Amino acid sequence: MPSIVPALSALADLEARLNANWKDEDQPKMGRPPKGDAPMTPNECKRASRARAKETRQRNIAILDMETDPFDDKLKTSVLPFLAVIYSDEFEPIVIWEENNVRFIERVIDALKSLPGRYTVYAHNGGKFDFLFLVSKLRGDVKFKGRSLMAAKVGSHELRDSSHIIPERLAAFSKDKFDYDRNRKANREHWRKEIIDYCIADCRYTLDIVKSFVANYGFKLTIGQASMAELRKHYDVKRINQGFDQQLRAFYFGGRVECLAGRGHFRGDYKLYDVNSMYPAVMANCAHPVGDFNDYDLRRGEPNEHTVFIDLVATNHGALIARDEDGSTTANIARGRFKTTIWEYNVAKQYGLIEDIEIFACWDCRKRSDFSKFIMPLYDNRLRTKESMRELKAQGLQTTAAFLGLKKDDIFFKLLLNNSYGKFAMNPANYREHYITDPGARPDEGWFKSLEGMSDDERIGYLQPIFSNADYAIWQKPSPSFRYNNVGTAASITGAARAILLAAIQQSQGAVYCDTDSLICTGLSGVPMHKSELGAWDLEDEYSELIINGKKLYAVWHKTPKLLTPEQIADGAKSEYTVKSKGTARLTWQEMLDMLNGGNVVKFNRAPTIDKFSRQRYVSRTIRATAPIMRKA
Repeated sequence: MPSIVPALSALADLEARLNANWKDEDQPKMGRPPKGDAPMTPNECKRASRARAKETRQRNIAILDMETDPFDDKLKTSVLPFLAVIYSDEFEPIVIWEENNVRFIERVIDALKSLPGRYTVYAHNGGKFDFLFLVSKLRGDVKFKGRSLMAAKVGSHELRDSSHIIPERLAAFSKDKFDYDRNRKANREHWRKEIIDYCIADCRYTLDIVKSFVANYGFKLTIGQASMAELRKHYDVKRINQGFDQQLRAFYFGGRVECLAGRGHFRGDYKLYDVNSMYPAVMANCAHPVGDFNDYDLRRGEPNEHTVFIDLVATNHGALIARDEDGSTTANIARGRFKTTIWEYNVAKQYGLIEDIEIFACWDCRKRSDFSKFIMPLYDNRLRTKESMRELKAQGLQTTAAFLGLKKDDIFFKLLLNNSYGKFAMNPANYREHYITDPGARPDEGWFKSLEGMSDDERIGYLQPIFSNADYAIWQKPSPSFRYNNVGTAASITGAARAILLAAIQQSQGAVYCDTDSLICTGLSGVPMHKSELGAWDLEDEYSELIINGKKLYAVWHKTPKLLTPEQIADGAKSEYTVKSKGTARLTWQEMLDMLNGGNVVKFNRAPTIDKFSRQRYVSRTIRATAPIMRKA
């Protein structure tokens, strides 16, 4: 392991040694060919310059990681960082150990600014944590998504959150075990070396993952962008304008989630079936609309072979979904107006689940395509990768570099397969741009230029910061430069997935719950079954009991106890049962029973939530059963 050196001092020799190269590569010149070679053409010079710039950028990647006070959701104390490590293959690790928070932030910012050349500095989940400790010292354009900081500049370097390109826990790849009690203020000086070594190891693992991703898929800001870029190598999906987006967006819904038997405590022989890669399967196997406004026809009459969406009124027997009064999606509207896809309409008709139908309009699209050329190579590569991993694991080689390399590939393939369809549905009308200044200062006047054309009433809210304190101010405005992808494509993909799930429900026995690509029931027949075939159903688990309290709020008792990782055990998981509760962890079986019987359960998040306004709080959630009681359990 490289020796640990104080912040900044280790960079002086490196910066002097590389200074000329940085200048050349930051401002590429045409250059001359070696003596005796044929002169390079202008285009060859440009390509060579771009290649050098790309090589430099891929080399100049660094990782920032911090250690903080331990989280305490009982005392609800704020946490502060005391250790930062900046790590790269290009310089010795920069270690900053500082108990004074003001000096800590200043030293980290100074260390980042002093890196030679231009670096892209990643922190895993840094946008919701590490970077937010630095936000008061950031200036200029900053990209936020909600409270999460996605990208910002520090000197000539860019900060990025690696969890946006690799939305997986670091432990999914490789991570050392660590007792966070060592980070307590009374303990950490004694464990100083061990804490620093652990932080450096985390940085080393993260750098390896990030560099692998960038080498394969480039410097995309999110996994959605990377996946869409790969898809567009094979397909030309037309972008659409804002007005047409609003018309097609009415047909876009997410996955189907239903408490099919209502709320209850269910005992018996229950099974969990799920589809092997549902969204990739319907992308590969179904033809979806990919055209623009000119490729659509809006007409009256019955659906035909070109129809993709239908606007209708019908009596509905749990088939078609719509939004209820609070905006939630439901299939429990008995009669109403539905904007649905041809996939769901056909399944509903096949099983007699809609009647008294009045069709207002059909949307036909003359330009449709599946995405098999994008999906199938990735899926086949993933199957081969998994088989190779199984072979190495059988030989006890799961800690080798070869196995870990395959593990990275497997996760990259999975992420690319599952994230392209969502990019089609992004709504850029919700995008915002942000700028951070000193308190009392304003962004450059050019930043406000995009507000021209707004009415005075519209502009007034953007001519003052949305936040200001003694350290910094944050400004916000609508994003002036955005493009709509094709929400019609996303609407068709998600509709096809819901149709497959709807058909499976009709062919199941004792169905009690479904979620997007899975179904809990006592039996399932008439559907393709296979362990790994794309789009086939697979028996995932078996249960002896279930407690269902609401959508994404249920618990299952495993017939065979699960094998848990140390990380899962540390998070409070139990081998005998699993509780599924979106947004809340560490619910117990007894608490689920309490909810079933009408009680409320209050839970605080284990970690504090930090926002761009430098506030910390332990967010609490009051959880109660939301599903109706439909029959006696």
